[in-house]
Amino acid sequence: MKIELVSDSISSFAADVLAIACFSDEELLQGALAEVDEWLGGTISGLIQHGNLTGKFLETTEIYPGASLAAKRIVIVGLGKANQFKAQKLRDVVGTVVRAAGKAKAASVAFYMDEDKHVHLGEHQAAHFFAEGAYLAAYHFGGYAKDREELPVVDSIFWLVDDVTEELREGLACGQAYAEGTNLARELVNTPGNLLTPSVFAEHAVALANRYDLVYEILEKEDMVRLGMGGLLAVNKGSDEPPKLIVLKYQGREDWDEVLGFVGKGITFDSGGISIKPATDMDLMKTDMGGGAAVLCAMEAIARLKPKVNIVAVVPTTENLLSGSAYKPGDVITTLSGKTIEVLNTDAEGRIVLADGIEYAKQQGATRIVDLATLTGACVVALGHVTSGVMGNDEDFLDEFLKSAKKAGEKAWELPMFEEYKEQIKSDIADLKNIGGSPAGTITAALFLGAFAEDVP
Repeated sequence: MKIELVSDSISSFAADVLAIACFSDEELLQGALAEVDEWLGGTISGLIQHGNLTGKFLETTEIYPGASLAAKRIVIVGLGKANQFKAQKLRDVVGTVVRAAGKAKAASVAFYMDEDKHVHLGEHQAAHFFAEGAYLAAYHFGGYAKDREELPVVDSIFWLVDDVTEELREGLACGQAYAEGTNLARELVNTPGNLLTPSVFAEHAVALANRYDLVYEILEKEDMVRLGMGGLLAVNKGSDEPPKLIVLKYQGREDWDEVLGFVGKGITFDSGGISIKPATDMDLMKTDMGGGAAVLCAMEAIARLKPKVNIVAVVPTTENLLSGSAYKPGDVITTLSGKTIEVLNTDAEGRIVLADGIEYAKQQGATRIVDLATLTGACVVALGHVTSGVMGNDEDFLDEFLKSAKKAGEKAWELPMFEEYKEQIKSDIADLKNIGGSPAGTITAALFLGAFAEDVP
């Protein structure tokens, strides 16, 4: 699929679908809609009069214009209330149009909204979210059925604008990079665990590195033994699949003094180990490498956009299975940092592999670290599936992160990191224990990781 910016008339531009956007709390019959209504002999006026077109957010109304317009079909999509319209809502609106066009087997879509409806967003931001909405909506996981039906995909999207500017072009490129990186992560997360082993996960990372000429390193099991990565090795003990440590580097500055580290949890299947999970929904534990997938997603976008920053990305990846050789509750593990962990629950394995990942990122020069992980069901209990929980050991860095999340249209919610919670993860026989009981499970997991980050924000 491709997106093009076009300065053209909505009446003469030929596309399978012409999408026009409108607010619910403004005069509906104005601008482009008023023009189209005149060409259609009052069809839109009739829809408004009978309450079939209101401009409600994501409401869609279809009209077949016949020979009145060059477009074969018109879709009027609601923007909701003008004072509540933000950039991320434009993403949802465009996504709704693309999905509707796909269901209609349309090959091309022309999208138009009067400029005064999005001018407050800024050209770059509006174009960014336009592209994100289109490419995210176009994603579909095909599955593996023998006779699976391929869903129709829109080939071309044309955004009809008054003037094609460099800001719009740059915004589209940025949004496309973000969305296609996200779609890579979605594809990886959707892949079954038998088809996305740690070795295959590493192959995806190498392919990404080769596409963009990134520096990469894949640490094998023997490398981990030599270095003393006791955390990753312990979690891997129950699996026949060898562990991998994926390392990708992007250098956007001449010096390597300031380096942002991404560390992502890469558990390609999590049975819980000896502390086995319930059978219900265990199949979803193929998604426990979502943090690692998000790291590859970020590196895909970064490699395309070439920001002037340095990045080191680290993904410790393994399965967490149970067998006669699996690690056990009561074991004590020595990690790469030298710190020891008393294992009380083998299903709290993500933080154990991340401990080695964080230490390795530090050894590779990371001066700030963002850790991404499907870490603790307690976070879902606290926040549901609507927002991500965010915690940090540095207020300035945390504020910067939360502002960036808001700008990107990502919901994130800060949880407290009070010193008193650390008492829950103190061990009598090791430096730390890997769980702190039921209360504040997400917070104690973050504090556990903080013990390995130490003074690195």
